[in-house]
Amino acid sequence: MLYERIQLEPTEKILKVVRKHWFVIITELFGTFIMLLFPFFILFLVALFPPELLHSEVLTIGDYTTLLTFGIAAWSVLTLMAGFATWTHYYLDLWIITDRRIIVVDQIHFFNRNVSIFRLERLQDIEFYIRGVIPTLLNFGTLQAQTAGAHESNFQTKGLPDPRGLQATIQKAMDERLRVLHIAPDQVE
Repeated sequence: MLYERIQLEPTEKILKVVRKHWFVIITELFGTFIMLLFPFFILFLVALFPPELLHSEVLTIGDYTTLLTFGIAAWSVLTLMAGFATWTHYYLDLWIITDRRIIVVDQIHFFNRNVSIFRLERLQDIEFYIRGVIPTLLNFGTLQAQTAGAHESNFQTKGLPDPRGLQATIQKAMDERLRVLHIAPDQVE
Protein backbone atom coordinates (compact mmCIF):
# COMPACT_ATOMS: atom_id res chain seq x y z
CA MET A 1 0.00 0.00 0.00
CA LEU A 2 1.02 3.60 -0.58
CA TYR A 3 0.57 4.63 3.05
CA GLU A 4 3.00 1.93 4.24
CA ARG A 5 5.82 3.88 2.57
CA ILE A 6 5.16 6.98 4.67
CA GLN A 7 7.67 7.33 7.48
CA LEU A 8 5.90 7.24 10.85
CA GLU A 9 7.38 8.39 14.11
CA PRO A 10 8.59 5.57 16.42
CA THR A 11 5.42 5.15 18.52
CA GLU A 12 2.94 6.70 16.08
CA LYS A 13 -0.14 4.62 15.31
CA ILE A 14 -2.39 4.82 12.25
CA LEU A 15 -5.97 5.33 13.38
CA LYS A 16 -7.69 5.43 10.02
CA VAL A 17 -6.90 5.41 6.29
CA VAL A 18 -9.63 6.98 4.18
CA ARG A 19 -10.22 7.16 0.45
CA LYS A 20 -13.02 8.99 -1.28
CA HIS A 21 -16.49 7.46 -1.21
CA TRP A 22 -17.26 4.70 -3.73
CA PHE A 23 -20.02 6.81 -5.29
CA VAL A 24 -17.41 9.34 -6.44
CA ILE A 25 -15.49 6.77 -8.51
CA ILE A 26 -18.71 5.20 -9.85
CA THR A 27 -20.01 8.54 -11.15
CA GLU A 28 -16.66 9.40 -12.75
CA LEU A 29 -16.32 5.97 -14.36
CA PHE A 30 -19.94 6.09 -15.57
CA GLY A 31 -19.06 9.06 -17.79
CA THR A 32 -16.07 7.14 -19.12
CA PHE A 33 -18.30 4.13 -19.84
CA ILE A 34 -20.77 6.33 -21.76
CA MET A 35 -17.88 7.73 -23.82
CA LEU A 36 -16.71 4.18 -24.52
CA LEU A 37 -20.14 3.33 -25.97
CA PHE A 38 -20.39 6.54 -28.02
CA PRO A 39 -18.94 5.21 -31.34
CA PHE A 40 -21.16 2.12 -31.15
CA PHE A 41 -24.17 4.39 -30.63
CA ILE A 42 -23.19 6.35 -33.75
CA LEU A 43 -22.87 3.11 -35.73
CA PHE A 44 -26.30 2.07 -34.49
CA LEU A 45 -27.76 5.38 -35.68
CA VAL A 46 -26.08 4.96 -39.07
CA ALA A 47 -27.55 1.45 -39.33
CA LEU A 48 -31.04 2.94 -38.92
CA PHE A 49 -30.69 4.90 -42.20
CA PRO A 50 -32.36 3.36 -45.23
CA PRO A 51 -30.01 1.04 -47.19
CA GLU A 52 -30.50 3.06 -50.37
CA LEU A 53 -28.94 6.10 -48.72
CA LEU A 54 -26.01 4.12 -47.35
CA HIS A 55 -25.19 2.43 -50.68
CA SER A 56 -25.11 5.60 -52.72
CA GLU A 57 -21.98 6.53 -54.64
CA VAL A 58 -21.05 9.13 -52.05
CA LEU A 59 -21.16 6.87 -48.99
CA THR A 60 -20.30 3.20 -49.00
CA ILE A 61 -19.53 1.72 -45.60
CA GLY A 62 -17.53 -1.17 -47.09
CA ASP A 63 -14.82 1.20 -48.29
CA TYR A 64 -14.37 2.66 -44.81
CA THR A 65 -14.48 -0.51 -42.70
CA THR A 66 -10.75 -0.43 -41.90
CA LEU A 67 -10.85 3.26 -41.07
CA LEU A 68 -13.94 2.82 -38.87
CA THR A 69 -12.38 -0.13 -37.06
CA PHE A 70 -9.19 1.83 -36.42
CA GLY A 71 -11.16 4.86 -35.23
CA ILE A 72 -13.28 2.81 -32.84
CA ALA A 73 -10.21 0.97 -31.52
CA ALA A 74 -8.31 4.24 -30.98
CA TRP A 75 -11.33 5.82 -29.30
CA SER A 76 -11.71 2.76 -27.04
CA VAL A 77 -8.04 2.77 -26.05
CA LEU A 78 -8.10 6.50 -25.23
CA THR A 79 -11.32 6.11 -23.25
CA LEU A 80 -9.93 3.17 -21.29
CA MET A 81 -6.79 5.18 -20.55
CA ALA A 82 -8.99 7.98 -19.19
CA GLY A 83 -10.83 5.41 -17.06
CA PHE A 84 -7.58 4.06 -15.64
CA ALA A 85 -6.38 7.61 -14.96
CA THR A 86 -9.62 8.24 -13.04
CA TRP A 87 -9.17 5.04 -11.05
CA THR A 88 -5.51 5.85 -10.31
CA HIS A 89 -6.47 9.30 -9.07
CA TYR A 90 -9.17 7.77 -6.85
CA TYR A 91 -6.94 5.02 -5.48
CA LEU A 92 -3.93 7.20 -4.69
CA ASP A 93 -5.87 10.06 -3.04
CA LEU A 94 -6.12 9.33 0.66
CA TRP A 95 -6.16 10.67 4.18
CA ILE A 96 -4.09 8.96 6.84
CA ILE A 97 -5.13 9.87 10.36
CA THR A 98 -2.62 8.95 13.04
CA ASP A 99 -2.50 9.68 16.75
CA ARG A 100 -0.10 12.59 16.05
CA ARG A 101 -0.87 14.02 12.62
CA ILE A 102 -2.98 13.96 9.49
CA ILE A 103 -1.30 13.05 6.22
CA VAL A 104 -3.18 14.06 3.08
CA VAL A 105 -2.02 12.52 -0.19
CA ASP A 106 -3.44 14.23 -3.28
CA GLN A 107 -2.64 12.60 -6.61
CA ILE A 108 -3.03 15.46 -9.07
CA HIS A 109 -1.77 13.75 -12.26
CA PHE A 110 0.18 10.59 -12.98
CA PHE A 111 3.52 12.14 -12.05
CA ASN A 112 2.29 14.95 -9.82
CA ARG A 113 1.50 14.16 -6.18
CA ASN A 114 1.06 16.51 -3.26
CA VAL A 115 1.62 15.12 0.26
CA SER A 116 0.67 17.41 3.15
CA ILE A 117 1.33 16.64 6.80
CA PHE A 118 -0.51 18.45 9.57
CA ARG A 119 0.30 18.03 13.26
CA LEU A 120 -2.77 17.52 15.43
CA GLU A 121 -1.63 20.00 18.08
CA ARG A 122 -1.64 22.75 15.43
CA LEU A 123 -5.14 21.94 14.20
CA GLN A 124 -7.61 24.69 14.97
CA ASP A 125 -10.84 23.97 13.16
CA ILE A 126 -12.45 20.96 11.49
CA GLU A 127 -15.61 21.42 9.46
CA PHE A 128 -17.60 19.05 7.33
CA TYR A 129 -20.22 19.72 4.70
CA ILE A 130 -22.79 17.32 3.33
CA ARG A 131 -24.70 19.03 0.54
CA GLY A 132 -27.31 17.40 -1.63
CA VAL A 133 -29.74 14.51 -1.47
CA ILE A 134 -27.40 11.75 -2.70
CA PRO A 135 -24.49 12.75 -0.41
CA THR A 136 -26.92 12.88 2.52
CA LEU A 137 -28.37 9.45 1.75
CA LEU A 138 -24.97 7.85 1.09
CA ASN A 139 -23.22 9.79 3.89
CA PHE A 140 -20.32 11.45 2.11
CA GLY A 141 -19.18 15.04 1.94
CA THR A 142 -16.39 17.55 2.27
CA LEU A 143 -14.00 17.72 5.17
CA GLN A 144 -12.14 20.98 5.71
CA ALA A 145 -9.50 21.61 8.35
CA GLN A 146 -7.54 24.68 9.31
CA THR A 147 -4.25 24.76 11.15
CA ALA A 148 -2.49 27.54 12.98
CA GLY A 149 -0.50 29.45 10.42
CA ALA A 150 -0.88 30.81 6.95
CA HIS A 151 -3.86 30.37 4.63
CA GLU A 152 -1.92 27.68 2.75
CA SER A 153 -2.23 25.48 5.83
CA ASN A 154 -5.94 24.95 5.18
CA PHE A 155 -6.84 21.70 3.52
CA GLN A 156 -10.07 20.39 2.06
CA THR A 157 -11.11 17.15 0.39
CA LYS A 158 -14.44 16.47 -1.25
CA GLY A 159 -16.23 13.14 -1.44
CA LEU A 160 -14.96 11.60 1.82
CA PRO A 161 -17.14 8.91 3.41
CA ASP A 162 -18.69 9.52 6.83
CA PRO A 163 -17.38 13.07 7.36
CA ARG A 164 -19.02 13.26 10.81
CA GLY A 165 -17.15 10.15 11.92
CA LEU A 166 -13.89 11.45 10.46
CA GLN A 167 -14.35 14.73 12.27
CA ALA A 168 -15.01 12.87 15.52
CA THR A 169 -11.93 10.63 15.01
CA ILE A 170 -9.71 13.64 14.32
CA GLN A 171 -11.14 15.59 17.26
CA LYS A 172 -10.64 12.65 19.62
CA ALA A 173 -7.06 12.14 18.41
CA MET A 174 -6.39 15.87 18.72
CA ASP A 175 -7.74 15.98 22.28
CA GLU A 176 -5.67 12.94 23.23
CA ARG A 177 -2.56 14.45 21.66
CA LEU A 178 -3.04 17.69 23.56
CA ARG A 179 -3.57 15.72 26.77
CA VAL A 180 -0.34 13.80 26.17
CA LEU A 181 1.53 17.05 25.56
CA HIS A 182 -0.01 18.43 28.79
CA ILE A 183 -1.61 21.35 27.02
CA ALA A 184 -5.13 22.39 27.91
CA PRO A 185 -7.27 22.60 24.74
CA ASP A 186 -8.57 26.05 25.81
CA GLN A 187 -5.06 27.56 25.73
CA VAL A 188 -4.00 26.36 22.26
CA GLU A 189 -4.15 28.98 19.55
